[in-house]
Amino acid sequence: MPSRQRRASRKSLGRALLREMAQPIKLPAVTEFDIPILLKSVGIFGDDTFGNCSGHSVDRFRNNLGKCNHIKKIHFAGTNLAEIIDKVGGAMTSNNFTQFFVDECHLGVPEATFLFNTFGDMISLEELDIDCEEDLAHLNDDDMAGCIPSLAACTRMRSLQLNHLNLSTNSCAALRGVFPRMDTLLKLVLRGNSLDDDCTRLLAQGLSGCKQIQSLFLSDNRISDNGLDVLVQRLPTSVYALYLARNDITLARHLLLLRFKELNIGGNSICPGGTRVIAASLANPECRLEDLHLSQCNIGDEGTATLADGLHNNQRLTDMSLEINNITDHGWNEISSILCDTSSINATYNSNHTLQSLGGYGIQIPQDVERMLHLNKGKNKSQVAANKILQAHCYLDMRPLFGMELGLLPYVVAWLDHFAKSRPDLKLSSVFEFVRAMPVKVAGGVVGKTEGVKRKLNR
Repeated sequence: MPSRQRRASRKSLGRALLREMAQPIKLPAVTEFDIPILLKSVGIFGDDTFGNCSGHSVDRFRNNLGKCNHIKKIHFAGTNLAEIIDKVGGAMTSNNFTQFFVDECHLGVPEATFLFNTFGDMISLEELDIDCEEDLAHLNDDDMAGCIPSLAACTRMRSLQLNHLNLSTNSCAALRGVFPRMDTLLKLVLRGNSLDDDCTRLLAQGLSGCKQIQSLFLSDNRISDNGLDVLVQRLPTSVYALYLARNDITLARHLLLLRFKELNIGGNSICPGGTRVIAASLANPECRLEDLHLSQCNIGDEGTATLADGLHNNQRLTDMSLEINNITDHGWNEISSILCDTSSINATYNSNHTLQSLGGYGIQIPQDVERMLHLNKGKNKSQVAANKILQAHCYLDMRPLFGMELGLLPYVVAWLDHFAKSRPDLKLSSVFEFVRAMPVKVAGGVVGKTEGVKRKLNR
């Protein structure tokens, strides 16, 4: 839903809530001191939340809100913050908030200054999310650089999101000074700002002391290969997820993308040789990647073939999103061949049994590839390999097993008995071929000794 429609919807919701609030509400008999216990969160939606309320009603609301010391979460969405702050500003400073959300609200310098000054008193704040989509934030980099130092008081911060606020070099320098106070920070989101390669250096310096941070979201900025290299080299080792969708990354030079479990570089204009950089990391035994997003990266068939080469021996990557990359049957055949190499039974056994997904919405994956991906979801990879063999080979070539002679026959029978219940013909023909190849050995086991000598039955 477009942003304008969402804002209109929230405005309607705000009016509906007001109408509902205007009706008499019957509650159990409670004392003034019981009321704070009932309320855990507050949400204010729409531009005209207090439009139909008298000054006396607003004052009572503000006073009662200030007494609700058990409120942990407050959420402003699609509302006029200039008006709201004037009405409830005093109550916000008297609560032990742990979560504070501002979503799709107009945010100018006065509102931002008031909000961030308020955050300086919220020592219990653990999650802060400010997201001003499109042109809702009338702020520049210097404005935000002046507001951010107030966050130094929020030493319990676990999740910090400052999206679409025009953050750039000065703001990142301010954040660098704040992060050392947030040693419990787990998640940082700075999406849709004006961050460049210099900003990544400042952020990495500030985050060096955040030893628990796990994920960093920097999508929709202006970060290039140099910035990506800084993040790879300097982020704390605890960071396992890095999101850089829709930046200026091309992978025009060699970069080791080994350290992350989740990496999103979708929507970047990857150069023709960029897939070789990715494939080299996937082929590296030290690669930790489990989830790789490459949608809308202009990969094509040639790039898909290169990625397939890197996946031959990879046993970690389970999800690789390839939506909107102009991949034809030729490219899908390359993926199919690494999921199930039908050139021999041994090749099928050594195929990739780890990859489970190539994307979701907006991608047409051939049925044979989907079938192999589904098989790979099995936890027992030996059984996955066996199932692929049974599906891909209508005839099992037993000749590679002849060197072990009859010693291997019980294992062959047991393997076929376990996996080929739906293929009795395969079991019978394979055992027959094994026996036919060595009739002397089989017959010798029964009649090979001197005639007339009585033999004991081998139980």
